[in-house]
Amino acid sequence: MPAQDVTTKPTDKMWDDVQRLADEVELQIHLAGMEARDQWRVLEPRLATMKKTLASAGERASKAISDEVAEIAATLRRLRDDVRKPKQ
Repeated sequence: MPAQDVTTKPTDKMWDDVQRLADEVELQIHLAGMEARDQWRVLEPRLATMKKTLASAGERASKAISDEVAEIAATLRRLRDDVRKPKQ
């Protein structure tokens, strides 16, 4: 396997996870409160920007891109968990 394949695989998997989380959150967001909707409105443009960045960077994905993908994923997980919490 060429070295470039090894360096892009983790980023590809991370992005796939981010996309899956984003899809899940987007489906659940209509049931969420206003705070969750506000968080989604902030996060959604970051997803679009990162998708474009990854598409243009391709195999040259850097540590900064990987770090941003990881941060978006963490934010999505927190939002997903907040949305899933039962209303009290």
